[in-house]
Amino acid sequence: MKKINWNLFHSALWIEIVLSYFLPFKVTNDFQYQAGFPMSFLSVFDTKWGRSLFLSMHLNPLVLLLDVFVIYLILLGCVNVYQKLRKK
Repeated sequence: MKKINWNLFHSALWIEIVLSYFLPFKVTNDFQYQAGFPMSFLSVFDTKWGRSLFLSMHLNPLVLLLDVFVIYLILLGCVNVYQKLRKK
């Protein structure tokens, strides 16, 4: 088994965070917005004005790590394909 490429893993983490801001949110129950790619890891609840944003948010760290791992595998596959094509 290969060691984890930490630079690629950090890139996958940042790609996940940036994608969660740029991709459209999914609205459920008319008061909950979910963000994340490929699975939703952040839920923001519609609340009244004057409440803290942090009290209306739910972060699922396990799904976040799973999303980062999926993106890491995709990036790792792309790097391997690129290296094989470059050798030809």
